[in-house]
Amino acid sequence: MTLLLAADIGGTKTALAVFDLEDDLRSAPLVQGVYASRDFTGVPELVSSFLGETGYVPEYACLAVAGVVGNGQAELTNLPWVISESLLVARFGFTGAWLINDLTALCSSLPLLQTNDWIELQPGQEVPGGVRAVIAPGTGLGEGFLVQTGGATWAQGTEGGHCDFAPTDATQAALLDWMRRQHPGPAPVSYEMLCSGLGIPTLYAFFKASGMAETPAVRAALAKAGDQTPVIVNGALDDENPCLLCRKTVETLLTILGAEAGNLALKLYSTGGLYIGGGIMPRLAGRISFAPLLAAFNNKEKMAALMATIPVRMITRKDAALLGAAGYGAAMASSSGVTMPLR
Repeated sequence: MTLLLAADIGGTKTALAVFDLEDDLRSAPLVQGVYASRDFTGVPELVSSFLGETGYVPEYACLAVAGVVGNGQAELTNLPWVISESLLVARFGFTGAWLINDLTALCSSLPLLQTNDWIELQPGQEVPGGVRAVIAPGTGLGEGFLVQTGGATWAQGTEGGHCDFAPTDATQAALLDWMRRQHPGPAPVSYEMLCSGLGIPTLYAFFKASGMAETPAVRAALAKAGDQTPVIVNGALDDENPCLLCRKTVETLLTILGAEAGNLALKLYSTGGLYIGGGIMPRLAGRISFAPLLAAFNNKEKMAALMATIPVRMITRKDAALLGAAGYGAAMASSSGVTMPLR
């Protein structure tokens, strides 16, 4: 066996797994675990705990992190952690270790996904070999793309979620004004501040400040919650005791996400499709209409006809980024040179 440690390290949780590179990566890993990231002081402590519990000694490691990666070093965006490839090699004796952005990992998973790993929201007309775009609202908002050409696969995560937010209607214009008052200073309001797990409580607070009433049940739950996002999402999906404020929050999130997904698809000319990842969206499938998202996605003035041809798919496989990290690591560990993803 040739063993690879793969990890998907986020601001909220971290998934780790050990894969046998001699097996099909799409099969189950040898062992897998999920941890609360904030229970640890850094990446080495997470890896040490996992490997100590499982007893495996991998030869290679590929760790996907929610943060900026460059020159063999990564700094997480929503945790005060910094890690380097050289430190991992020195600490754990890996033959090779690679740090990649979590969206690079998610993009790398696309060739490994099967049709039951995603839901089609808009069929479109996929162009074989066309660029595939990825947008993923989770704790933050990730964006990236995948290009396959000439037998090579190029996956790239970006920091597009930190681009300036642009309102598309009067409600969003009022939201932007309100956000500027909440965050005075030269820094602009980003899409991530509104279109993510971090942004859901912000949208809720805006609509509450605008005069929408809270339900007593949601108010009580929020008062006790350490993380308000699940409470608001659950309130939006509750058919027996509907929370209109929660529903408005989630519908606005979908509208903003759809608009930015459309921006990304236009900038990349993603005729291979737009894929939606992250942990938030699959929870909404079958429980709420995605019409606001698709309407905003396609509402691109002269390009509306083009947008309608782009497939829109929601990734439902929970460990897609982990699978992508394994795929990236396998490619880097291979001497074949057939697949050379970007970081």
